[in-house]
Amino acid sequence: MQNISNNQKASLYFDDIRETKVKREQGFTLQQFHYECARKRNDRGMPYGPTQTTILQLQIKSLPDGYLKEIYKRLDEHTESCFSIVFNATFRTDEGENTLSDYDSGLIVTGYVISVDEVFGASHPETSPFFSEEEEENANLMMTGIRLLTKSITYIGSDSYQKKLYINF
Repeated sequence: MQNISNNQKASLYFDDIRETKVKREQGFTLQQFHYECARKRNDRGMPYGPTQTTILQLQIKSLPDGYLKEIYKRLDEHTESCFSIVFNATFRTDEGENTLSDYDSGLIVTGYVISVDEVFGASHPETSPFFSEEEEENANLMMTGIRLLTKSITYIGSDSYQKKLYINF
């Protein structure tokens, strides 16, 4: 957790940004995400069959003050949820509220929350007990890891381009 960026390049929203007007305050700074989509291939390398089960792993930067209640609610309910990952978002002021107006590209992920892990502070027990200046600034920072059993991923690009990938689970 020592490479924490203060420039917000990617944001995570707990809604489908195509259907809901989202505010800047509703987003979380996405530190990293990872998933692998694979299909079976024949002897010539051509894919066939459904996309195999995929786990999407997200890590967000958040503060420990109750903003993550929604993710725990989704974990407890065991229902399908929608999440949006937006890259290089811009916001406009509408009646005093900063709402999402544009972005470079994004992902709309539908799936089930299967785990939530939290790490408080910038240091780990394995590291030195002495804090650097950067670690002291981030001492009250909380990183949250979220794992989703993914049902579908919709890629959103420029000029309203959309491509949906259904995943077998």
